Amino acid sequence: MRITLDPSRASGVGAHAPSIGASPPVPAWTCAAHLNAPSRGEMIIRGSMHLLVMATAVMFSMPAVAQDSGFFAGLDASAGMAHGSSGTKNGGGFGGGGVVRRVRFGTTAGIGAHAGYRFDRHLSGFLSYQHVRGDVSWDAHFSQLGQTTNFSGTAISNAVLLNMAYDWLPSDTTTIRATVGIGATFNKLSGITEKFEGAFVAEVENHTRTSPIVQIGASIQHHLTPKTTLGLNAAVSYAGGFKTGPTRTGNLGKTDINPYEIDDVWRAGLGVSVQTRF
Repeated sequence: MRITLDPSRASGVGAHAPSIGASPPVPAWTCAAHLNAPSRGEMIIRGSMHLLVMATAVMFSMPAVAQDSGFFAGLDASAGMAHGSSGTKNGGGFGGGGVVRRVRFGTTAGIGAHAGYRFDRHLSGFLSYQHVRGDVSWDAHFSQLGQTTNFSGTAISNAVLLNMAYDWLPSDTTTIRATVGIGATFNKLSGITEKFEGAFVAEVENHTRTSPIVQIGASIQHHLTPKTTLGLNAAVSYAGGFKTGPTRTGNLGKTDINPYEIDDVWRAGLGVSVQTRF
């Protein structure tokens, strides 16, 4: 026997009670849970977005102190190192087959600028631009030929990030700052040359790949004047990946290739900054 309840005649809690004997619908999320799990990079981005949203909510819920609020801008310079890997198993021409090994990054150098608004003595938000470059190289092993070729060139990143910062003030002239930022980076492999046993083989086409970037940082800032600070900064970032173009030009003219990819690039660096309040 099926018993139903007419919502138009019910009131209170009973008005929302389901029909007895009715089969409950299967939530869509029970099926979606079986889809592909997010990648490591996606998990990092999602977690950082949650932190940024929470920090923004706290920021707007707190009253600003008039004398401590205002706009600011600054310039940045940095040096550091990078690390990456590659999942390329079929790179190169003539049917591919090139397995990437030993991805190596040289010392990185960067310049940048930032501008933002200070909401009170502790919280601020700012937009930053970073230009970072450094040498990169990798080996590609072709098992069908029994050969290993070397690739080398320059890895260049131009990143734009939205950042939140929290300041501690241990003294009137010193500020300790923690930052978190998220944005997009345009990663370019440039001047990539392929060599075999030191002899030139080909030059690989340049390519720019857009990737997400997440960065956390800390700095110590010294107030040179009431409006100008000099900072010593440290930062770690996940910068996505790089990819070559689909052609190469060399001993056989211009030929198509399967692109080579560098994945999960991490950077760490130290830098200095000068900032002025308006």
